[in-house]
Amino acid sequence: MTPELDVVLRLVAEGRLTADEAAPVVAALEEQARRDKGAEAATTSSGETPSRDGARRPASAQDALTGRRLRVYVAEQGRQVINIAIPLATAGFAVDQLPGLSPRHRSRIVEAIKSGMKGPIVEVSDDGDEVLIVIE
Repeated sequence: MTPELDVVLRLVAEGRLTADEAAPVVAALEEQARRDKGAEAATTSSGETPSRDGARRPASAQDALTGRRLRVYVAEQGRQVINIAIPLATAGFAVDQLPGLSPRHRSRIVEAIKSGMKGPIVEVSDDGDEVLIVIE
């Protein structure tokens, strides 16, 4: 995780920055990382490895995460409190910055990221309170 993203996530976790305020910053950091990666790829090989069946696959697990996001949505008494998308490439580290997650939920999220899963990971709803964590 970049130091900049770490700061943004810490500010959200402390309540000093709202998820809506943080979202464009996170998007800009992701775009910068994508541009940096593109510049790096332009100076190296294609970054893909052919498989036995001839299909091209990402050279690393990190390449498979590029462009995907972990969405965290929290509502209290029906009112949105958090709605933030974290680049999946850094989400494994960012999960530790999310307040209120049990160790079981943290490990579930990390496993879902590692396995390449898409869709909901955690869904909790109780009397107008809601937590939704999804890999997009």
